[in-house]
Amino acid sequence: MNYATDTDGRIVAAPAQEGPLANITREERYELIDAEWQYDLANAAGDHEVSGAPERGDHIGKQYRTVGGNIVTTARTAEGEVSYYHCAGCGKRDELGYGWDDVARERAEAHAAKCRAV
Repeated sequence: MNYATDTDGRIVAAPAQEGPLANITREERYELIDAEWQYDLANAAGDHEVSGAPERGDHIGKQYRTVGGNIVTTARTAEGEVSYYHCAGCGKRDELGYGWDDVARERAEAHAAKCRAV
């Protein structure tokens, strides 16, 4: 690709798009996609209740009791990629990302202090 650069070598402009799909509109592109692929865009999760609770294999951390008597659990996914907390009372799940264990504990404790779900 031939990118336009400035005097420091930073890219300032990309080349114009080339090829058979270069000058079609977004609507025409989606019509082509829909014609070739028949997508079923129905949400399968709507057919049954989805839980945000820790799953088998997740690494459970600290647990806090809410004002309403439920448990707020901090955990990491089995792959260790996401730290999160889940409230068994209201069902809230807050995902924070890799390495955010301390923040997950702080937010879980704060949530437990105010959640009154029974």
